[in-house]
Amino acid sequence: MSTAPVTCHPGISGRDRRNAGLNIAGEFIWGFQSACVAPMTVLTLLLRHYGAGERMLGSLTAIESGLVVLPQMLGLYLFRSLRARKQRIVIWHLCIPVPLILLMGAIVLTLDARASPAVVRWLLLGCYAALITSIGIIVGVWMDWLAHLFHTRIRGTVMGLTFFAAAIGGTAGGALAGRLLTFAPDARTYGLLYLGAGLLAACSIGLFGFVDDPADDEGADDTRFSMAQVLDRFRHSLGDLNFRNFLLGRFLTACGFCVGPFIALHYQSAAGGGLSDGTLVTCGASATLTAALANIVLGRIGDKHGHRIGIIVGALAQVLTLVLLLTGQGLAFCILTYAAMGICGGAGIVSHNNMLFETCPHDHRLAHITVGNLVMAGPLLTAPLLAGWLAEAQGLRMLFGASLAVSVLATVWLIRFVRDPREELLSGM
Repeated sequence: MSTAPVTCHPGISGRDRRNAGLNIAGEFIWGFQSACVAPMTVLTLLLRHYGAGERMLGSLTAIESGLVVLPQMLGLYLFRSLRARKQRIVIWHLCIPVPLILLMGAIVLTLDARASPAVVRWLLLGCYAALITSIGIIVGVWMDWLAHLFHTRIRGTVMGLTFFAAAIGGTAGGALAGRLLTFAPDARTYGLLYLGAGLLAACSIGLFGFVDDPADDEGADDTRFSMAQVLDRFRHSLGDLNFRNFLLGRFLTACGFCVGPFIALHYQSAAGGGLSDGTLVTCGASATLTAALANIVLGRIGDKHGHRIGIIVGALAQVLTLVLLLTGQGLAFCILTYAAMGICGGAGIVSHNNMLFETCPHDHRLAHITVGNLVMAGPLLTAPLLAGWLAEAQGLRMLFGASLAVSVLATVWLIRFVRDPREELLSGM
C-alpha cells in the first residue's frame, strides 16, 4: 500500500476553498430570498391581484432582461478599482437593492386597503424596475469579480456549486412561499414575503464581505483604464467573429423566451388546468431544483469539455419548455414546464457567463462583459413588450408558437455557427 501523502488538487488552495464556501453560503441565502418573491410567479400573481394586464406582465421580462443590462456602463465607471471592489459591492447592495425589496413589502402592507389597485401595481412595478436597474449596475462587476477570484481550471466547477446552492435555496424558498400562499392567499402574505426576503438579502450580501480577495494583498495591481481604452476594448471584442455569433445566438435565445410570466397565467387559466396561486408558486420551485442540477453538471462538464455544450443544452431545454406549454395542461405538465425552464436558467448562468469570460480577446474582461451585454440590451427591452402585446392581441397560444419558432432558430444557430473559445485558441496556435 502506498504511503504517499494525500494532496489536494493543485488548483485548489486554502483561499479557494474559503472563498468557494462563502460564495456557496451567500448564494444559497440569496437564492432562497429571491424565490420567495420570484418575479415570474410571486410578483406576477401579486400584480394580477391588483389588476395588471398582459402588457404590464410582459414588461416584467423586459425589465428583467433589459434593465439588468443597460446600466452596466455605469458599473464599469463606479467600480473601476479592483482593490476597493469587494467593499463597494457589499455597500452598494446594502444601500440600494436590499431597501428596495423591503420597500415593496411595505407598499403592499400599508397601501393594500388605502390606495387604488392601479396605484399599488404601478408602485410595485416601479420599485421592481429600480431594483433590477440597481442590480444591473453591479452585475457585470460582480461576474468579473467572481471570475477574478478563481482560476479557469476550477472556475466552472466553483460557479456550478455556487449557483447549485442558490438554486437549492430557491427550491426551498419557492416551496415555502407556495405553502404560505396556499394557506393565506392574501396581500398581507405577499407583503411579509418581501420583508423577509429583504432581511435575508442583507444577511446574504454580508457574507461576501468576508471573501479573501487576492486584490487585498499588498502590492496587488490596481490598473485603471481610461474611457478611450475601454472603447478600444469594446471595438476589439466586437471585431471577433465567434463572439458576434455567440451574441446573436444568445439574443435569439432570449427573444424566444419572453414567456416567463405567461407560464403562470397559462396554468392558472382553464385551458392550462385552473391551478391555484399557491400551487403555481410551489410548481415554480421545480425550476430552481433543475437549475441547481444544471448548474453543477454543466459547470463541471464545461471545465472539462468547454461551455458551448451547456449553451446548446439550455437552448434545447427552452424548445422543450415551449413544446410542453403548447401540448399539455394540469399539474404534471406545469411541473415539467418549470423543470425544463430551470435547465434553461442554469445554462444561462454558468455556461453563458463562462462563455462570456472565455471569449474575451484582450486584457479587460469587464469591458468585454459590458459590451456584450450592452449589444443585447435594446432588443431585450422591446421583445418582451412585443410578447405582452401579442399575448393580449392574439392569445397565449400564438405567443408560445412564435416563441418556439424563434427558439428553434436560436438552437440551430448556436450549433452551426458558435465555436468553443478553447477550440478557437487551439486553432490559432
